[in-house]
Amino acid sequence: MRTGELLGLRWQDVDMEKCVIHVRLSIVHGFEKEPKTKGSLRTLDLHPRAIDALREIRRSDCYDPHRVFIDPDTMKTYSYADKLRKYVWKPALLKASITYRKPYITRNTYASLMLSQGKPAIWVARQLGHSDLSMLTKTYGRWINLT
Repeated sequence: MRTGELLGLRWQDVDMEKCVIHVRLSIVHGFEKEPKTKGSLRTLDLHPRAIDALREIRRSDCYDPHRVFIDPDTMKTYSYADKLRKYVWKPALLKASITYRKPYITRNTYASLMLSQGKPAIWVARQLGHSDLSMLTKTYGRWINLT
């Protein structure tokens, strides 16, 4: 998911039984809006580890009945990704001894892993919110066989 889509994720868009998330909103520059493109309105398959992480959030002190990810200091919705990046993302990378990368890079990692595992390219493109294979081919085609 894009960072804004994560910030906008609501519990009503999470279906734990079907192991999916429905991407319907994004928070960008403090405003809630529809995601970037029409293709960005999508349903994502969840890995069992993601389901476990979501269950942990529900059991945590940082649970909010509306938003999945909230600022633990204020217990309110994140309006901007900056605080999340500074106080959650950077410390997590530091603790794991990983060189800093922007959170957005996780989309590239996810796509690369899925393609390397043989997932259909069109499925990966749709998971990322792309309407066709052109972006996937342009971004990953030189490293990973997409056929």
